[in-house]
Amino acid sequence: MSKEDKDNMESNSISNQKVLIDKYISNKQDLKLVNYYIDDGYSGTNFNRPAFKKLISNIINKNINAIIVKDLSRLGRNHIEVDNYLENIFPMMNVRFISIIENIDSYENPESLDNYIVPIKNLMNDAYAKDISKKIKTVLRTKKVNGEFVGAFAPYGYKKSPDNNHKFIKDMETSYCVLLIFNSILKGETSGEIANELNKRKILTPAMHIREKVLGKGSDDINEKWNAKMINRILRNRTYTGDLIQ
Repeated sequence: MSKEDKDNMESNSISNQKVLIDKYISNKQDLKLVNYYIDDGYSGTNFNRPAFKKLISNIINKNINAIIVKDLSRLGRNHIEVDNYLENIFPMMNVRFISIIENIDSYENPESLDNYIVPIKNLMNDAYAKDISKKIKTVLRTKKVNGEFVGAFAPYGYKKSPDNNHKFIKDMETSYCVLLIFNSILKGETSGEIANELNKRKILTPAMHIREKVLGKGSDDINEKWNAKMINRILRNRTYTGDLIQ
């Protein structure tokens, strides 16, 4: 399931792909399902996807000898990489490749891979990914120019407004800590002294605050503490002067 799939979310959903592949296998006595390799949320242009790398590893270890995809875009959207796998790597590894929608089967119908439609579709999939990427960059650039925040997390001391995801509001849980840091510096304390004080008070560091309070993850195995670098990073962050840095 690729980042570029917003226009076809339903047909490209993981569950729909599974149903299609299961149905295809049920009609083929020479095929046995070994595993699903699912990279959810990765760009189709990325061939360093974790599950894809695991798939290649299992081919090398002779655990599988056939690959089935819903369509060519599920293998990838980089036409050079896809063509290389179809024309060189899979044949060299003696791997059968099946794409259901394009009716490609390198074992039952070797000529299906030689069809001129295959490289054309790979080029179209590649172009589609690049076009979507360009549109997303344009949208993000426009939001930045309009003063809208586009990052994943608001700076420490703020949180994203529930009414507007691109706007900051004060986070009452952490804003007092930012004020404490600036006031302590104005009193002549060093960054190291401030870090020690925050650790004494058992105040969560910015990263730990995001982990526990925003993402809702546990942190029993992590014991990150404040240090002078963290304090200096906050002191140098122009966000606290009213500027939006992106």
